[in-house]
Amino acid sequence: MPPHPQFPQREGWQAVKCASLDDMRTQNVRFWQRAGGAAIRQAAWELVVETWRVQHRDPDELRFQRLTPSVRQT
Repeated sequence: MPPHPQFPQREGWQAVKCASLDDMRTQNVRFWQRAGGAAIRQAAWELVVETWRVQHRDPDELRFQRLTPSVRQT
């Protein structure tokens, strides 16, 4: 069966059979420790974008605001 077109491909994912919830938590920690900080930030950003889309919000709102008020030193 081909992957669903709306969902991004999850390369590098692995399935692990866990005997308990504690074992599942341990595997989850190991997975993210091996993945590293960049992968964690990328996954967090993907979650933000997917949540934004599900809420039918304007994706342009996620962009960095270029027009910021100037900061003055007093």
